[in-house]
Amino acid sequence: MGKYFVNPELKKSSIILLFINCIFLITTLAIIKINNDNLKEGYIKSIGVITEKINEKNPELLQYIIPSVTKEAQTKDAESGIKILKQYGLTKDLEDRLFPYVNKAILNNIYCIIILFFIMSALLFLINYFEYAYFYERIRKITKAAKKVIEGQYDIAIDEDKEGDFSKLANSFNSMKGVIRNNIDSLNKEKQFLVNLLSDISHQLKTPLSSMILYNDILLTKELSKEKRQLFLENNKKQLYRMDWLIKSILKLARLDARAIEFSKESISLNETIENSIDALREKAGEAKVSVIFKKTDDINFEHDRRWMEEAFINIIKNDIEHTPGGGEIKIDIIENSIYVRIEIVDTGEGISKADLPNVFKRFYKAKNSSSNSVGIGLSLSKSIIEAHNGIIEVQSKLKIGSKFIITFLKY
Repeated sequence: MGKYFVNPELKKSSIILLFINCIFLITTLAIIKINNDNLKEGYIKSIGVITEKINEKNPELLQYIIPSVTKEAQTKDAESGIKILKQYGLTKDLEDRLFPYVNKAILNNIYCIIILFFIMSALLFLINYFEYAYFYERIRKITKAAKKVIEGQYDIAIDEDKEGDFSKLANSFNSMKGVIRNNIDSLNKEKQFLVNLLSDISHQLKTPLSSMILYNDILLTKELSKEKRQLFLENNKKQLYRMDWLIKSILKLARLDARAIEFSKESISLNETIENSIDALREKAGEAKVSVIFKKTDDINFEHDRRWMEEAFINIIKNDIEHTPGGGEIKIDIIENSIYVRIEIVDTGEGISKADLPNVFKRFYKAKNSSSNSVGIGLSLSKSIIEAHNGIIEVQSKLKIGSKFIITFLKY
């Protein structure tokens, strides 16, 4: 029972009911006393009349009769008196109206009880009405707010500053409203994300597909030498490889954005992960005549998914190779302290302009100095992978001097 008395409304209604019952009890006792006084008065009048008649006939009997009026009668005397009165027709079965003073007291009691009943009923009805009207008004307020939430109006709030279950209900409603709003926003973002993804895929595949269709039409409709036919087939092969890489990269990025990937994180050597990434690009770096130098330090173990982290490093290093002229170099360094693990990738390339610098991690963004084969998805993919490992990536760059990519993983 005590758990419900935290509600101020229950406390208030209980106090009011207790107060009304006290008034009812006091009023009833007062009325009973008044009627008892009236009954005693009538009793004295009746005895007075009898006393007067006895006094007229035999005054000496008064000394025996008067004391009997004010004390409890003996059983034997009472029974004898009842038999005498019965001979004159006076019994308890007679109608009340034949006992005028008793009848009046009874009628007064009945009338008072009826009046009190109606007064109490009216008071309880009014209390019940206003109490439930108060509750239903608050419930309707929450109902109206819920309808507005369903209609998409999330700026409404239920204010309840008192303790009790209604305040808990209001807080739960406000919390639920926030959850629904966040879920709806998430669904809308996912919907927009899907639209953007389909648009990106369509846009990025349009050029290689057009080239392949053109080459294929030429191969089918024209007589070509073996050398030209071989050239068109080689071009188609390149476009197919490009499309394959593009589709896989876009799908990876989509899965990362949708958080549909479960990373297999292990506390393994970060040095080995970087070395594997460099080995994967060793041939490309050799063709571009760019030196990739990894400053080896003590082996640093870091919790990460090696396969995905290698892909992030490969995309960054590959971007540096593509924007570093022959004879340049790329230096990779690892810094560790009690707060973070940091990887710095510095190149001596052409650099990034101030206009392009804020946009380098945006998907499908191509800087002015990007090659025609660049898609603009590699750095965006790297950023998503690093952030999925609770890391931060940033870039510093100066034109004709080079760029520095800084990847930081905070230790928790």
